[in-house]
Amino acid sequence: MGELILNCDLGEDECAAQTEQLMALVGAANICCGVHAGSAAKTRATLELAKRYGVMVGAHPGLAIAGGRGSELPSAVELDALLQEQLGCFLRIAGEVDVPVRYVKLHGTLYHAVEQDDALADVTVGMIKALDNSVGIFSLAGGRLAQLARRKGVSVWEEAFADRGYTPDGQLVPRGRPGALIEDVAIAVARLQQWQLSGKMPTIDGGSVAVRAQTLCVHADSPDALQLLVALNELLEAG
Repeated sequence: MGELILNCDLGEDECAAQTEQLMALVGAANICCGVHAGSAAKTRATLELAKRYGVMVGAHPGLAIAGGRGSELPSAVELDALLQEQLGCFLRIAGEVDVPVRYVKLHGTLYHAVEQDDALADVTVGMIKALDNSVGIFSLAGGRLAQLARRKGVSVWEEAFADRGYTPDGQLVPRGRPGALIEDVAIAVARLQQWQLSGKMPTIDGGSVAVRAQTLCVHADSPDALQLLVALNELLEAG
């Protein structure tokens, strides 16, 4: 499986102490651009923290609604404007903090929308490619966005999830449905162990699906996120 990077969505609405505790346990931080949650001040503070801990930084833009999740998707033109605004602000603050931005990871609804809508995927990859050759993308393992990004010459880290359930076709179980969230740390760790051994992630129907990924996400707002990251680090160090 190779070296696996643990990542976490940070700089949202978690308290400062939690941000630091989680930052100390990951190799990459997907930092909110201050729109779907958090604030510009929170973004700056989280970037400064990532710099102190030597953590790889990614911009985490999302829909400008509470939590960044909703059923109404932007048009391609609206997404282009959203990304220009949020990434522009994020890159400016990161430059002031003097920390490199290595990748972009879309948040919430946008993360899944680009797997279903080719126009939104094209806008996303085009925007990232226009930024800098050193900026890549975190995207769903086995997904369409990863394939498109590679074809366009954008670096890709395919992503799996420690705290989310999977469908038989390798998608995440939609939030709000039974099995969407893996809240038991022991179960989450057991799933990772199975994945390490077989290359297959357990699915909601009792089966499994092949998943190849270079990075593994734990959400900061998941129950026991801190304990889960501690356990995952121990497992990876042992393995």
